[in-house]
Amino acid sequence: MRWMLGILAGGCWLVAPLLATEPTKQQLLAAIEQQLQATHEKVGPCVVCIVVSRSDRYSKPADRELRPGQLGTFDVTEFLKTHPNEKRLAEILNLSDPRSIADNSSACGVIIDATGIILTPYHVVEGATKIYVHLSGGKGSYADIHAADARHDLATLKLIDPPAGLNAITWADVRLTRFQDQKPSIFPGKLTIQVAHAYVSGFAIDKPSVALGSITNILDQPLETKERGRKLESYYYFGPLLQHDAKFTLGVDGAALVNLDGELIGLTTSAAAITGERSALYAFPADACFRRIVEVLRRGEEVEYGALGVSLATDTTTVEVGLVTPHSAADLAGIRSGDVITHINGIPVRNYNDLLLHIGSALAGTEVIITVAQGFRSRKLPVVLGKLPHGQPTIASVQPNPVFGLRVDFGPTMLGLSVRELVENSPAAAAFKKLTDRPETLLITRVNGQPVRTPREFYSATKGQDSIKLTVLENDDPKRREREVILP
Repeated sequence: MRWMLGILAGGCWLVAPLLATEPTKQQLLAAIEQQLQATHEKVGPCVVCIVVSRSDRYSKPADRELRPGQLGTFDVTEFLKTHPNEKRLAEILNLSDPRSIADNSSACGVIIDATGIILTPYHVVEGATKIYVHLSGGKGSYADIHAADARHDLATLKLIDPPAGLNAITWADVRLTRFQDQKPSIFPGKLTIQVAHAYVSGFAIDKPSVALGSITNILDQPLETKERGRKLESYYYFGPLLQHDAKFTLGVDGAALVNLDGELIGLTTSAAAITGERSALYAFPADACFRRIVEVLRRGEEVEYGALGVSLATDTTTVEVGLVTPHSAADLAGIRSGDVITHINGIPVRNYNDLLLHIGSALAGTEVIITVAQGFRSRKLPVVLGKLPHGQPTIASVQPNPVFGLRVDFGPTMLGLSVRELVENSPAAAAFKKLTDRPETLLITRVNGQPVRTPREFYSATKGQDSIKLTVLENDDPKRREREVILP
């Protein structure tokens, strides 16, 4: 209690109107109570309970092929028509009934779009065959996986039947380090509130819960994972994490960690505990890097991480470039072996993890300004980033429209674009089949004579065109012989 009152001794601003004299302990405690109540009322409707089933007993539609993440609803009556003797199974599969939660798994999520888009950690819904979202006030809806990215362990859900009047969470301005004249907004000792919509056996789940605590630390990557290649696998190996002590009886994933104004500063995750103490509580910081990733997932698209195309020199305390991949983003921008990367968009780069975080979260196809130094010379270079191939599971419900049956992707370098998909029986499929049996080895370098290095440039160049001329070459052809493809 003395600790709390000591922290709040300078917190008279919480009391309205401002007191002319020093507030009493009772007034300070009353102010905290009012703040918690206000946060509960503001943030509570934005936090949901997510119930996940991984059962293989749900019926699959026979008349259409479901896209990845499209899970649909569950009708108890229809199920019992074909399974009249499996009433108990129907109860378990009916996730809309809170009594089924004990037979399945549950976690939390945060509404980030009033149309019914929910943010939660990816591991919460990984392998799901059905998902139901319980909202404040007893409402709810089945949900599909809108988009997912295992590398950052984040996913968005889309409510199939969203009720009217949903409230989206408000975002805080989260800064973990000093940048120019701006001080960090998140730091050890900062008061925080965890808002969760957690299931407790035997009780209704129509009301969220709140817990007051503080940020206890801001953690970097685990010390035991020093292999640079391994850090590509997961955000947990290279990204910062918030450690906090706003604790419930049960740990919850996907709960909202907010400031005293009810603004989101973090999303809780238990997965980080595999690299730390089991009793510790963690959250993704909702900083600018995090929000860029979330915005892509909110749109239902694939997160395409940025890639520079360099390896770092060993046995150095700086971010010194060792090798530069030919035709990579770094190569085209003029970055050379021996250059020391000091800043990305003005943000200092201290180590390999900073480089991974800021290049990756800047996203592929984005232009960044990279400051490099060699000796006493410093240069600022504009760099259009390539795409990092990480091999982790992804789901994207929103795809660009195919151009005459062709979808493209970033190539292995910035030399050209790869063939991502050829729609069956399309003009593109027929045209590319004449060239090769392995269209995935082709690079598209120009559209109507115009160079294209990113999918965005490709789709922009082809938009509204009745006919297009593609210049292509074999990626593994040392002579770089070009050919043309006319579509349609």
